[in-house]
Amino acid sequence: MNRNSSRRRGRPVVASATKAGYIYVLVHPSDPSLYKIGVTILNPEKRLAQHNSNFKKYAGQIVKETGQKWELKKFVAVPDPYRAEALFWGATPLGNIPGLGGIEVHKMEWDWVQAGLDAAAKAGVRPPPQPLPDWVYAYTAWMNKRLEGRGIALEGYVRSKFGKANFRCNNGHCWRTRPDHVAEGEGCPQCGTGKRDPEEIWKDAKSGYLCLLVHPDKPGVIRIGLTYSKPTQWYEQNDWGDWEVHRSRYVDEPELAETLLWKRLGRPRPDDSEPIHMDLSVAEQAFRSLIYDMYGEIALREKCREGSRSA
Repeated sequence: MNRNSSRRRGRPVVASATKAGYIYVLVHPSDPSLYKIGVTILNPEKRLAQHNSNFKKYAGQIVKETGQKWELKKFVAVPDPYRAEALFWGATPLGNIPGLGGIEVHKMEWDWVQAGLDAAAKAGVRPPPQPLPDWVYAYTAWMNKRLEGRGIALEGYVRSKFGKANFRCNNGHCWRTRPDHVAEGEGCPQCGTGKRDPEEIWKDAKSGYLCLLVHPDKPGVIRIGLTYSKPTQWYEQNDWGDWEVHRSRYVDEPELAETLLWKRLGRPRPDDSEPIHMDLSVAEQAFRSLIYDMYGEIALREKCREGSRSA
């Protein structure tokens, strides 16, 4: 067995409130520079006994191989063991090694260990997690809207439509892929659950476009048009007559978007999209700001839903 090598373990996500505990250092009699660093909420002596009796773990395998037990060198009480462990390794030269988190056993100089313990003793507790950005709530609502009735559930949040997110189908299959692929009809890669035609999803989602319309013969006058058609269909259907699309904005919730746009313009919504007199630059700025207004409104709604579910 190569004692110069390290063993890595992924730390579980701690969902409950942080419990105080200890960071401890074990040393092995076969080599005074061979240390085991760990954290525990148990009494360190009890944890020591576990390491010396569990031969399935790397530390226990050393005991079995040598016939010598680990000894408790030092321990420090800490309010947040996993934060203390992270700062311990960050204070040593080994902290620069990618993926080092969760080392079990390693050969180290004692000065490194002491520097790590000093850092751990000052670690305190982890700061509270930062709130999710509004756009994460908006993207997640966008995804869930397209999963309705398809037998697919989103696991967690969507942080990017073109990044990666986790999904699970009703048959228990889990996979990770780009959200926009699933939103456009991709189903479970193992059993096909949830596969849909993109046009069917578009119609069911009832997404649309808000359009800022101008007229070549009417300077200083604009119209706001709402359509559930895609841009490729606008001219075929002649949705706007002689009016031209100057700006357009895809909106996942068209009615909410239209309400927010008119609020941003500071005008009541006219009947039947009638033209209004307005400086074009003002209307352009309202279109640029619309996406952020949408994110804020959707995030507020989704946070209220989360609060109701957890109440």
